[in-house]
Amino acid sequence: MKSMDPFRDEARDRALPEDEVERWLGAVRPCVMLSPAGQGPPDGVVAGRLGGLPALPEGEPVPDLPFLASVDLAAIPPGSTDLPLPADGTLLFFADTEDPWGDDDWSRLVYVPVGTPVSERAPDGDWPPQVHPVQDLLLAISPSLPNRGSDTEEFPHGGELGSVWWKTCGEMQTDGPVQIGGYPWVWNADPLTDHDHGPGDWVLLAEVGGEDLTEGELGIVHWVIRRDDLAAGRFTEARACFDMAG
Repeated sequence: MKSMDPFRDEARDRALPEDEVERWLGAVRPCVMLSPAGQGPPDGVVAGRLGGLPALPEGEPVPDLPFLASVDLAAIPPGSTDLPLPADGTLLFFADTEDPWGDDDWSRLVYVPVGTPVSERAPDGDWPPQVHPVQDLLLAISPSLPNRGSDTEEFPHGGELGSVWWKTCGEMQTDGPVQIGGYPWVWNADPLTDHDHGPGDWVLLAEVGGEDLTEGELGIVHWVIRRDDLAAGRFTEARACFDMAG
C-alpha cells in the first residue's frame, strides 16, 4: 500500500496530536479498488467488469434490474483485504439506483462458483433495464480509513481525523467505481452503523457507484454482510444500502 505521509502532513498542518494520529492510522484496512483502464494502475490485472450483460448459471433467472458490475474473486490476491473472501468464483452486482427506496427488490447479489456453466443473458420483459457500457476493471490495493469520524474518549479529534482522510485520500488511494473491503465512503448514512441490520460483525463487502451507474447522480450502493456469513459463503445474507451526495 502507498505511504500514509499525506495524511500525516495534513494532520500536522491542523496541529492534531501526533500520538492520536498514529493511533488512528493503526485502524487502516486494506481494500481492493477496481478502476477502468486509464484510471487504475497501467500494470493492473483485470479483476472485474463494469456493465454489459451478466454471465449467469444456466437456469438462474436474470434479475429484472440493471447489472452494475462483476468481480472475479480469483484475481484478488490473498491479503488484499481483511475479509474472508472465497478464493475463486464471481460476484455479480445488480441494483436499481433510480428508485433504491421503492421496495426490498431493488438490489441483488449473486455468487457464481468457479466452473459453473454460464451464459450472458438479458432479462425478459417489455421494459428491460438499462445496459451500461462494458469496461474492464483493473485491480489496485489501497489503504482505507473512515471519511467520517466522531469525537470520542479514545479519539478526541475523531471528527477532524475523518475530515483529514476526506481531503487527502486521493493521494493514497486509486479511485474507481468498485471497492471490495475496507471502510465505506459515507455521505449521509453509514451502511454499517446507521441501519438496523441486527447483531453480528457486519463488514463492508463491496461498494459500487459513480455517475455512470447511478442515473447521473453521485451515488453508491453498499453491500454489507456479517463476517461469519461471508466466511461460510452465505451471500444471500448480504444487505444493500444506497447513499448519495447531498
